[in-house]
Amino acid sequence: MENGKHEETQKSYWAKDIAELLDITTSNLRRWSIDLENEGYCFYRDEHNRRAYLEKDIMPLKKLKEFLSNNMSKNDAIKAVVSMFPKDNNSVFTISVNDDEIRLSKRELKEIVQEAVQEAIEEEREVMFRAFENKMSDTLEKRDRLLTQHLQTTLEERRLEIAATQEQKKWWEFWK
Repeated sequence: MENGKHEETQKSYWAKDIAELLDITTSNLRRWSIDLENEGYCFYRDEHNRRAYLEKDIMPLKKLKEFLSNNMSKNDAIKAVVSMFPKDNNSVFTISVNDDEIRLSKRELKEIVQEAVQEAIEEEREVMFRAFENKMSDTLEKRDRLLTQHLQTTLEERRLEIAATQEQKKWWEFWK
């Protein structure tokens, strides 16, 4: 604590990230934020006066969504959220710039998982195709060898039969 102020570091998110996390539109989030600010809730704003959402803002917004989905009036829901999460005037927030933690929306996570599953399926399909191809090649090769052996055996038998028949013919029957 310095000069009586409590300093805390929190990751910031833009409206698009929070809207995806809450599964709402960015325009709904903007309206909710304006209504909360009108009741005294404070959101962080950057040097261009753009609203950035801190980790501390996620729970109040989730609660607001929950209240509204339970048919609570918007005004009552806003007032309830502001009373549940009062602003802390003594805190100074430092927005983290470098953070190893990665946050993903459900949609992004689903896309990443689907892509990984699809790649695994393609790899497995390729391995199975190669194994099938090798098995077919081996089977065809064996069949061809057996067929060639059978043809050679049959040809040899025919040659022997022809040779035996020619030996049995008399010289004058040879031209017949």
